[in-house]
Amino acid sequence: MSDLEIISDIRQFNRYYTAQLGLLQQHIFDSEYSLTEIRVLYEINFNRQTTATGIREALQIDAGYLSRILRKLEKAGLVWKHPLPEDGRSSYLTLSDRGRRLMAKMGTLSDDQIRQMLAHLPAADQQTIAVSMRDLRRLLGAPGSEITMEQVEIRTELVPGDLGDIISLHGQLYWKEYGYDVRFEQYVLETLHDYVRAFDPRRDRIFVASSMGRMAGVVAIQHREGKEAQLRWFLIRPEFRGIGLGKALMQRAMDFCREQRFRKVYLLTTNQQTTAAALYKKWGFEKKGSVPEKLWGHDLFEERYECDL
Repeated sequence: MSDLEIISDIRQFNRYYTAQLGLLQQHIFDSEYSLTEIRVLYEINFNRQTTATGIREALQIDAGYLSRILRKLEKAGLVWKHPLPEDGRSSYLTLSDRGRRLMAKMGTLSDDQIRQMLAHLPAADQQTIAVSMRDLRRLLGAPGSEITMEQVEIRTELVPGDLGDIISLHGQLYWKEYGYDVRFEQYVLETLHDYVRAFDPRRDRIFVASSMGRMAGVVAIQHREGKEAQLRWFLIRPEFRGIGLGKALMQRAMDFCREQRFRKVYLLTTNQQTTAAALYKKWGFEKKGSVPEKLWGHDLFEERYECDL
């Protein structure tokens, strides 16, 4: 897709969404206030207290225009000015009780408007829209759009679609990040098939991390002979890296191994997975073997890590 096509798609969405929410109307929700005035009130309400400078920087609004808006809102009894203790010539802004009531009303009207917009869609499509908008804000670097562990759920039961997602996620990421060909995806498929076929709920456990219906990461423990276990398919989706999800999954996996009194846990990886290897070492794994192999279109070393429990 060319940059002109991308720009065109974004502009078409902007036109549609602006019209859908009535953002070009002179007044919002038949009130006496414009969109810009409501945005100023929202900034004050969101920050509890702020300054004109803070609002101007947040909204990228002309200082003179903002000054006129603030005078109107103050005259209407929606905004209060308070002298700054360190500089009596400057003020910080808060909403009055009337201002807070107005914002609560606007919030309810806005919620109802969006609820009506989504009412004809099934729950899965509503979630897709929410996830897409969250991704949009995150990719554009919007404040407060960072992913956190509070947005992630970790479960131990497979649900329909999980197996396909694990295979697909491995195939796509290892192709993008390491250039592994489709034979790697086939390898993941075959090993998952073996895991499910021989699954023993007492000795096997899979940990699936998801966020708003999308798989965020996975790791599994598969029992082996002689009170040993294998750690498998450890993977974190890129946008969920760096928030502590890898540590959380490893913690659960290793706790399970100790609960089941496995004598040893091992894993197989390659010399290319240096970041994962560093994490394994933090959990007590040591490299015990390295064998040259030609795998998935690459000349590499297959490495074995072990952890005695």
